[in-house]
Amino acid sequence: MHAIRDALLHLRGRAARTFFTVAGIAIGILALVVVGSLAERLHVIVARSQALNAGTIFAVIAPEVLARGDAATVRRAGNALQRVPGVRSVVPEVVLPYRIDGGDDGRFGPPSLIFGIPAAARTARAAALDLRAGRDLRPGERRVAVVGADFAATAPATVGDVIALYGNSYTVVGVFAKSFTLFDAAVVVPFADAQALLAQAVPPTVAALPRNGITAFLVVPAPDADVSLVVARINTIDGVSARDPAEVANAVGSTIRIFDSIVFGAALIALVVGAFSIVNTMTIAVAERTREIGIRKAIGATDADVLREFLIEAAGIGAIGGLAGIALGAVIVTYVDARSAAGGNLELFALSPRVALGAFAFAIVLSVVAGLVPALGAARLAPTEALRRT
Repeated sequence: MHAIRDALLHLRGRAARTFFTVAGIAIGILALVVVGSLAERLHVIVARSQALNAGTIFAVIAPEVLARGDAATVRRAGNALQRVPGVRSVVPEVVLPYRIDGGDDGRFGPPSLIFGIPAAARTARAAALDLRAGRDLRPGERRVAVVGADFAATAPATVGDVIALYGNSYTVVGVFAKSFTLFDAAVVVPFADAQALLAQAVPPTVAALPRNGITAFLVVPAPDADVSLVVARINTIDGVSARDPAEVANAVGSTIRIFDSIVFGAALIALVVGAFSIVNTMTIAVAERTREIGIRKAIGATDADVLREFLIEAAGIGAIGGLAGIALGAVIVTYVDARSAAGGNLELFALSPRVALGAFAFAIVLSVVAGLVPALGAARLAPTEALRRT
């Protein structure tokens, strides 16, 4: 305890120098907290998306088939999917852009989409989608909708409000809780309504509008099926295409690893700059207190005592700078996320305890390592040499 008290007194005795050194560490930790929170959010988004689509294969109908309104090809593809070995069930879906003109809705994040999902598909995805308010769609209902959290903030819309989809009025009966998936910006309507909206979205060049059109199939493989083999068989069917979920997961994982390396590399550069300031501060402190070190060693202080005192000072600088950087980072990411959520935009940051504790520990370790060389120099000073210095 005496060593900690003495170290803090020394730091307070040179307040200006300590302040600027602490500020250097705080800026580095601030950068680490911000980019770490950004990386953490990305991991959450990927994990939630994978949970949403776990155990399913999304087979998309070819754009040219949709463009020409080729209902016969879609029907044959659906029948062929049912006969693929390893497929347990096939559920048709309709996915449409929120705006019929395909324009941007002015928000940052995943695109706003309209989903027409039969009850069977909603059950398969229910694990990742919870209701924040209201209720889910009921069998046989028409002109009702459940909206995502970001869509509700952007519109704005809440339970009981009426929204317009392709010029048609829909009553909002439920709002999804934030899930960090595509459904945050989505509108889910009864499957029959989605098919009617699809008919409105088909280009006017198509002579015969499909009355029961769909845009994709949700394929559920059997529990013991080889998913990669099922995907390969699906891709032999005319009019549809699918991607192996394992390949998608690997590609996303590689992207995340590259992103993590870039953002943490940038933060480490800032921290290294802070480490140099600690080396400079501790070196000056040793030079200023040479005679003091000599006197202490002459009356019985050991090398370990001197080393411990200087390392505690370095750790104190790191702890104060770390706490300041974490606090500033928390304020920034909380403010930015609050503004994003209020506007229905994607929340970019997730400041988890793991990020905060990791940043704090890193600040202390970095400071101790940076202060080790000056501290060793102080500890190795011979008493007679230290007392001769002015």
